[in-house]
Amino acid sequence: MQLTESQQTEKEAVAAQLLAIKENSYQNMMAMQNADMNEAESTNDNVQNMFEDGKVDQSINRVEARASVVEALQHDIRVLANLSEIEPTEEIQLGDIIETDQGTFFVGAASDEFEVNGKKYRGISTDSPLYLALRGKHNGDKVEVNGTSFTLKNSY
Repeated sequence: MQLTESQQTEKEAVAAQLLAIKENSYQNMMAMQNADMNEAESTNDNVQNMFEDGKVDQSINRVEARASVVEALQHDIRVLANLSEIEPTEEIQLGDIIETDQGTFFVGAASDEFEVNGKKYRGISTDSPLYLALRGKHNGDKVEVNGTSFTLKNSY
């Protein structure tokens, strides 16, 4: 499948925007992780107060609770950074833009709605129910996901 120049440019811009969103989230998460670790270390140095042990535990618990989010963000960043290596095909796949009657989606990583060049997109992963339902479908096909009907208008 050969993409038009505008389709290729759109895909690259959407992927770059979603990558920037994920990288920003990762940087914010790491800043919080570092702040909590620094707080735990500085509090741990103050051995005069038993109350401080609870504060250290809270800081460490927050770091541990965020660990899976950090790992997920790292995974999303790796996926998005390597999308340019995927050759377009007739089948809906990773890196595709999917236009439906319910909105426009980008297959790469789950995300809230974001905008590129005045057009709104929502990121979905290859594990999302919408992606799984649309895989192998063609323009005009309809699928139902969680009680919502989607009509595939275009994908590239």
